[in-house]
Amino acid sequence: MTTESAPLPESIPAAVYQSQRVVTIEQRPLAEPNPAQVVVEVSHCGICGSDLHLIDEGWGQSGDVLGHEWSGVVRSVGDSVVEFQPGDRVIGADSPRCGVCAACVAKKPSQCEDREPTTGHFDGAFATHVLADANTLLHIPDELGLREAALAEPLAVALHAITRSGIEQGNSAIVFGAGPIGALIAAVLIRDGHQVTVVEPAEQRQELARGLGAAAVLHPEELPSFDMGQVDTLAEDAVHVVFECSGRRDAMESGFQQLRRGGVLVLVGTGIDRPRFDPNRMILLELTVRGAFVYDADGFDRALEMLSSGTLPTDLLIDQAEYDLTGIAEAVDKLVRGEHSGKVMITPGGTDHD
Repeated sequence: MTTESAPLPESIPAAVYQSQRVVTIEQRPLAEPNPAQVVVEVSHCGICGSDLHLIDEGWGQSGDVLGHEWSGVVRSVGDSVVEFQPGDRVIGADSPRCGVCAACVAKKPSQCEDREPTTGHFDGAFATHVLADANTLLHIPDELGLREAALAEPLAVALHAITRSGIEQGNSAIVFGAGPIGALIAAVLIRDGHQVTVVEPAEQRQELARGLGAAAVLHPEELPSFDMGQVDTLAEDAVHVVFECSGRRDAMESGFQQLRRGGVLVLVGTGIDRPRFDPNRMILLELTVRGAFVYDADGFDRALEMLSSGTLPTDLLIDQAEYDLTGIAEAVDKLVRGEHSGKVMITPGGTDHD
């Protein structure tokens, strides 16, 4: 038995990945929730950098429904679900963790020793409804809109990258790439009083970085580089931490060279081309390279709290353009070409439920 606010449709429209740059709309059956599940009508779903890789570069698997940065309204709950009711506003907050391994017990779920593989078929929120386990959802605070709440997942990613960096008060930072994750990292760091330089080739995203309050905005070609004979030469404006968010090999390699002694390079963006780092520079300057994958244990809660506080410029971080399901391929194409500066939202139903 389930509790519903209104009869659910038997099938729903979903944007289905077919092949590189080909996404079609299909009617998919909507299953009844099991006792521990919830059906949510999707309000907003952001396009993630991983969606760009999957759609534009052809990494996806035919038949996948992508989209994991979403907010919506509960429409039906399974009979054992007590924490949610139809009409509740929620976000998807699924985090890959088993909950019992040493890493999970140490509150480091991103390093879970028994998590599911990151490959495989995906049934996401580029659809009008999603079926989700109740324990993967969080309530949206009353003061936060559904559109802004859909920014919680990428903000949780940004917060984890900052955690991994170990950045301290008074430390300086460079952010490579002013896409959604890079912009969020920069916004949080600037909010917290750090001096932040943003490196970005696209003019629209350069303007976004300036709007966020970056101390400097540079084109990648403006950065110094050092050869083997300058192994311990420091950049004039060397920083404590570099966040590489573009996934580009040249950005990773350049970022490594912008660090001061004891500096940390955090790799956040994914890419195909593998970088090469000078181990002698790493040794002599005692540099550290770290990866950042998904979220802190409390990442989604902190993200919702931060978004609710009004201390982040969501009007800049979220692009004004929105697309329905039929516009996903177009949105991806424009994002790849740098025509959107902020997070682009998909509205599967075409309307805002706020």
